[in-house]
Amino acid sequence: MAIYRVTFPNQHTVELPTETCAAIERAKAKYAVPLWLFRAERVLKLGEHQWIYPGGSAAAQGLFAQHPMGIVATAWKLFNRSWQDAAEAYRLDTQRYPNHPRHFGRDVIPLVDEDRDSQQIGWVRIDQYTQMDKNFAVFVQFTLLELFDPRPLPPEYA
Repeated sequence: MAIYRVTFPNQHTVELPTETCAAIERAKAKYAVPLWLFRAERVLKLGEHQWIYPGGSAAAQGLFAQHPMGIVATAWKLFNRSWQDAAEAYRLDTQRYPNHPRHFGRDVIPLVDEDRDSQQIGWVRIDQYTQMDKNFAVFVQFTLLELFDPRPLPPEYA
């Protein structure tokens, strides 16, 4: 398998682990061509196979316990997303999102665990992300601001 490197807008380069490359290949195989170039997503929804660093939600919990002020994490998704637009709406619309954690600053969205019935497990700040590559993959770096046991996603974020 060829080396798969990702370069973020700030020029930070990540070499993907073999298991991540395999997961992207399996996901891409479901699509002969991109069915859409942009897919709206108002939360960061990750399955275990999409975490790059740390290597999953359990690893993130362990690392976050040691660094409760936040850790930088990396993951992948298929297709371009709309995280920044959603984060801006959450921050500005105090009527619709009265309980949004604005104290975390800008670009904050819910973190959802795709493997646990799409329940919320925390809050993240989207730091940077790539555009879709030839494998339809988008890579995102984010700061884990808060992690907690799975709970239903508040309806205003669905």
